[in-house]
Amino acid sequence: MSNQSRVDIGENFILQHKIYTRGLKVSLENVDKFLEGGGLKPSNGDGFLKYLQSLSSLLEGHHLVENEKVFPYFQDKLPRVPYERLMSEHAQIKAALEGINGAIKDLKSGKDEITSLKQIKSSLNIIDGLWHTHIQIEESELYRKIDILKISTEETNMKMAEFSQFFQEHTTGPPYLDMPFVIYNLSPEDRAIFTQDFPENVLKQLIPIDWKDKWAPMKPFLLK
Repeated sequence: MSNQSRVDIGENFILQHKIYTRGLKVSLENVDKFLEGGGLKPSNGDGFLKYLQSLSSLLEGHHLVENEKVFPYFQDKLPRVPYERLMSEHAQIKAALEGINGAIKDLKSGKDEITSLKQIKSSLNIIDGLWHTHIQIEESELYRKIDILKISTEETNMKMAEFSQFFQEHTTGPPYLDMPFVIYNLSPEDRAIFTQDFPENVLKQLIPIDWKDKWAPMKPFLLK
């Protein structure tokens, strides 16, 4: 018999939703502050753009792995999930993320800040308008029902490894920004669960030491 510990696919994806839910909330709150203040601030403007860049990269990768890997795997096992609706909403969110990406590029190139920030706010509002009902459906109809399928530990762990590898291969942001974004948008309790299988060198060497200066501008927007 195998002593292999079992990963929890449903819990992992629900925790990912928590990351992006907080990311949206923080981004909306701060884009409003910048608009009210007349533009980006030297003290944290760069960190805000890095934060947005990571949110966009990771959320797009999250939806791509659902479309290409997660949904096809569970479609026969949980056929009542409204997969077509969820993928349609993914497409709408992708279009909004493209609006954010374009606005970030404009801000970095020195174009009018207020116009670009308004574009970011508009795109974030589109995502936020879809997001909460979207994840409620995914969680109630898919991720919280995975345990009842009685999939073997070996197959569960194999599929989670496949999902994780695909995700890593299809995110566009640098890991020195994306990894801190992921772990520090979770509460300490959720963070401990989510990172339990992370490589030790990532948690103890790369993020706190080697990458520290690169992601430090994002600290005002992250949890401790």
